[in-house]
Amino acid sequence: MIKLANMPLLRRPSFRTADAVGTFVAALALASAAHAFQAPAAGDLGYDIYDIVVNQGVKGPLGFVGGVAAFLFGVSRLFSNIMIGIPTIVAAVCLIRADSILQTFGMIV
Repeated sequence: MIKLANMPLLRRPSFRTADAVGTFVAALALASAAHAFQAPAAGDLGYDIYDIVVNQGVKGPLGFVGGVAAFLFGVSRLFSNIMIGIPTIVAAVCLIRADSILQTFGMIV
């Protein structure tokens, strides 16, 4: 006869462990569905918006001037507050190279 008092108790996993496992499973499921982003061709749905925002805005003179201005702001803040200066410089470089970053990393479609 087995005594119930001698059986080890099974503990439920903590919320932290269950949350980490759930996050890992969700990331794995989303990573398998990732595809590289390709610019829409002329006449496709959303081409006009893509053309205005990306081609004329980010890749154009507005994006370049914004990137240079953010870079100069980051350099000026680098000497007084390094915690604002470094992220601003990184964001400026990302703005200047946004088109190639978007195509390199890809996005979930």
